[in-house]
Amino acid sequence: MRGLPRGLAIIILIVVVLPVVSMALFERVPPMDIGVRQAMWGGGGLSQEDFTTGTYLGVSGVHKWHFLSRRTHFLHFTQNGSSQRSVMTERGVETTMFYPPMELRTKDNNQISIDVTVPYHIIPGEGWMIVKESRKDQYRGLVKRTVENVLRAELPELSSEDLQSTDKRLAQAEAVLPNLNQQLKEFHVEADAILIRRVQFEAEYEAKLQEKQYFTQKALLDSAFALQADEERVTNSIEKQIGAVIKAKTADWDKRLQEQTSDYEVKIAVIDAGAKVYESRVRAEGDAEQVRLEAEGQLAVDKAEALRNELRNNILNSKGGRIFLALQAADNLRVPKIVLNSNDPRVPSVIDIAQMSKMLVGEPEENK
Repeated sequence: MRGLPRGLAIIILIVVVLPVVSMALFERVPPMDIGVRQAMWGGGGLSQEDFTTGTYLGVSGVHKWHFLSRRTHFLHFTQNGSSQRSVMTERGVETTMFYPPMELRTKDNNQISIDVTVPYHIIPGEGWMIVKESRKDQYRGLVKRTVENVLRAELPELSSEDLQSTDKRLAQAEAVLPNLNQQLKEFHVEADAILIRRVQFEAEYEAKLQEKQYFTQKALLDSAFALQADEERVTNSIEKQIGAVIKAKTADWDKRLQEQTSDYEVKIAVIDAGAKVYESRVRAEGDAEQVRLEAEGQLAVDKAEALRNELRNNILNSKGGRIFLALQAADNLRVPKIVLNSNDPRVPSVIDIAQMSKMLVGEPEENK
């Protein structure tokens, strides 16, 4: 790299060399796994601790890493597990395994097929012990045999009747769990529960059992119908009582409503009568006042008319009034034809203005 620029050499070192060195010097433990480190040289042996999620020193060729799963393992004995199969984790660790259902015989000598699921996990801090005891690949098979042995010994303590009761099955499973964990502790695992998911009897017994269950359910149904009939009778009785109470309350309220209605109708009639009397009195007073005011008004009009006539007559009797009347008369005078006779002294001359004025207006008072 002598011919390369210094900056480019650093970039190549970071991009290429460092990841390779990191992979050679460190080991990553996945989130849900347990890492167990083993020193191959120098007599270091196995680290007595479980390495959880993270990156740890693990020099290639010097250290060897073992991985176990921290997930919950599932052991299924089920109809769907007729062929053995398993579920693997990221690093190829089996966590879920399926086996055929368990065949048992109850204490009352009935053959049964039972589906059971047992979830279990590695006890925290003891994963390295599984590796130390060389059971990394065998502990799941050991757990399976132990679970089978314990369940085959304990579950037959239930009778056929007991197996039909959910409560009794759950109680027996809870009672068996401590004994199972005591035996599983040897393999550094712990069971979380025993789940009995299905119980199937032989065909003949199953048919009788179903028939029995049918009659049991029918008896329960008949009992339920009887209880329903009793409740319906009680309900009908209560409904009748409620109906009677409603009728009584309705009649009482109708009576009280009618009484209140009658009282208010009387009060309304009294108010209407008073209103009519008041209306008649006020209307009569108003009519009388109207007549009086109309009479006073007419009298005032008559007086004004008389005064107007008197003033008019006085004006018309004056000289100016007479002139005004003469002008009106002249304005209204329409003479279609005038015949003048010069031999008749009574006929005025049209040209004689004074004589015409005397004829129309009259002589002035001082000449009389």
